[in-house]
Formats: sequence, C-alpha cells, structure tokens
Amino acid sequence: MNRIKKISLFIPLIVIVLMTSCVKDEVTSIAMSKSTMSINIAQTDSLIATIEVTGDISKFPITWTSSYPYVATVKNGKIQGLSTGKTTITAKSGNLTTVCEVNVTNEIYPTLHAGFLAYEGVNNPGISNLFVVGLAGLTDTMYVYINAPFSSTTSLPVAEYTLLTNLNSISDFVPFTINPGFYQDGNQYFSWYYGNFASPIINGSLKITGLNNNLYTIEVDLVDGYGNNIFGSYVGNLKYLDWSTISGAPSMKNVLKKQHFKF
Repeated sequence: MNRIKKISLFIPLIVIVLMTSCVKDEVTSIAMSKSTMSINIAQTDSLIATIEVTGDISKFPITWTSSYPYVATVKNGKIQGLSTGKTTITAKSGNLTTVCEVNVTNEIYPTLHAGFLAYEGVNNPGISNLFVVGLAGLTDTMYVYINAPFSSTTSLPVAEYTLLTNLNSISDFVPFTINPGFYQDGNQYFSWYYGNFASPIINGSLKITGLNNNLYTIEVDLVDGYGNNIFGSYVGNLKYLDWSTISGAPSMKNVLKKQHFKF
C-alpha cells in the first residue's frame, strides 16, 4: 500500500491597514468685516464674513439674519435700512457666529462743495420762472426745482423757498416755492441722490441767506420721500446754465443719469 502524505501548508494572511489621519469637517473661525455700522433709511451697505474651515468647505455656507428686519434687512451680506432703530446682523457658519450692530438713522448731513443754477424759463406765465439748483458732495447730489419771481432770469433772490404740497394746475407755481419730485415723459426726476439710492424731496425749505457777486450762502432743511431729514449748507458760486432755449427734459435727463455732477 502506497502511503500518501499530504502536507498542508498554512500561510497566514497578513493585512496591513494604513491609518491615515481623519480630517474633521468644521468651521474653526468666523469674522465680520465691521463690528458696527450706521446707515440711513433706504441706504445700502455691505458686510463680508470670512471663515476658516478644515475639511470640506462646501458643507459650510454662510447664513445671514437681522434681529429686527423691519429696521434693516440683510441678504448675502447686503444691508438696507428700512426704519430708524438698531438691529444686530448675524452671520453664521457651522456652529460659529459673528455679529455687526447696525444703527439706522434718518438724518443726513451732506458736505456740499459744488453747485450750478440752471434757468429753465417760464413756469407760470407772468408770475414765476423755473430754476434748477444743483448741489453736490462726495457721495450725494441734490436737485431742487425752484419757482422764482418772473423778473428773475440769471440769479435767485435772497429768500426762503418752501416746498409746494399741492400741484393741481399751473397757477400753483408761485414765487419762492420748491416743486417736489415729479414724473415727466415716463421718467421720474428725483430731487435727491445719496450714495446709491434716490428719492424726491417731499417737505422742507431751501434758504438763500446771502448773495454777493454770484457767491451764494444757502441753508438746506429738507425731507426726502423715505423720511430722511437732510441738513446742510453751501457757500460758493453757482455755475449759471441757460436751459430756456433748449428742450429741458432731455438736458435734465442727461444730468440726472450722471447723478453726481463735476466741474
């Protein structure tokens, strides 16, 4: 009998597990570009939130909230003032947050450094002429439509010009008054630009307290359509423009498109 020997070989399986360090997905820090901000009603501004992340950054979008959205709203960091008051703007990513305290005011004090006086011509035949006074600052521009005495064609008399609250007919255009913002030919001619928003003037007065060799002293106390109170003063020359012989609307339209004139 042949004897068969079976040799069984046991070869152990060695599994080598390479341990790699696991990176945890998390936000490690978050910071806001500003901690405080002051804006006016209808004005906009922007905040930037910066985050540092380990792992997959796509898992950590930034969400924005306003504690009092009726005071100011926020969307993707863009803030807009709605009413006077204070609100906290919060940016959150992961488990971390950062905040900015926003104060919304209704008082604007423009620094006005340039101006023009444009004669438009007859507004109310035999009674008043129409002028446009333009005053500009670094980020703001004001256009005030003024009814002057019929005898005035090259300058404005020293006087207080108050806003007309009711315009029903041509007879309402009387001397020493201001016309509010209005529509013409489908275009709205705003009276007040501030930063990136515009609004018609709805109340208040413009007072010319001095005039000497075309050097005007002007005090501004106006209210815009958003409820902002505009206070300011201007001392300087007003570059004279005669628009009475050309079409007023296209000329005014070109000026208003620029929003901020320069001399």
